[in-house]
Amino acid sequence: MDSKTRRAALRHFLKECRARLTPDEVGLASSGRRRVPGLRREEVAELAGISLAWYTRLETARDIRVSPRLVDRLARILRLSDEDKLQLFSLAIDELPTFQRATPDSVGAVGREYFELTRFARRSRAVSSVPELADLTTDLLFDLEHPVEDAYFISADLAARNFLFLSQRTAPHFQPVPNVTFDFASVHDSKEVLVEGELCAVADVADRQHAIFAPRARELGAGRFISKGLHAACLDGALGYFQASSEPFSEREGELLSLVAEIAYLALASRA
Repeated sequence: MDSKTRRAALRHFLKECRARLTPDEVGLASSGRRRVPGLRREEVAELAGISLAWYTRLETARDIRVSPRLVDRLARILRLSDEDKLQLFSLAIDELPTFQRATPDSVGAVGREYFELTRFARRSRAVSSVPELADLTTDLLFDLEHPVEDAYFISADLAARNFLFLSQRTAPHFQPVPNVTFDFASVHDSKEVLVEGELCAVADVADRQHAIFAPRARELGAGRFISKGLHAACLDGALGYFQASSEPFSEREGELLSLVAEIAYLALASRA
């Protein structure tokens, strides 16, 4: 691995490690809304006893030298496992051989799912708001179940019997669902998903009475969606995704979405 590639990998690795932790976990007071989960650069610098400018140079792939003692201090601050600590040393110190960790791209489809879900679970614990969790969830679904036209996270008002799309990530050619309130009557699966919290998988959505996805499926020539209800103290809603396909959903796809919903629920429950 050349120096430029090594520095880019170090930048990505440090950002990932910061995202796993909350200020509370490292003894810092949490203040203000965070745009991204985890520790900020200045918090890591403070804990390490170095300047923000120096740490920023390290994390932005600048060509600087770092001592083993400082790398060891960063590893303790970031609560790294032995494997991750070895990875940090191999990336931060040029004289050491690069240690190749297993990555989502090197372990096949099942391994990729494991890595993505593990990272999602870590990051979801560190979110500072429900919208932030919603964005994390849609990013995961969009990348995990590629190709996806629309990955979504819905917030529902059970008393008023309406809902809205709190977060979406869409394909470039796909027009996002408008950020407006929809009545439960506009979709055929509202009782099953939004009220009862069940899983609903529909492969023939173009033929259904579904005001949101049926017209889009007809435009694309095919369409299917899968949704899982989500009920927590601070949110009623659902998550799922829409694809331009007419193939029935597999049991594995339903189980995977249910697992993502369970992780999201645990993150919401921890905020109560």
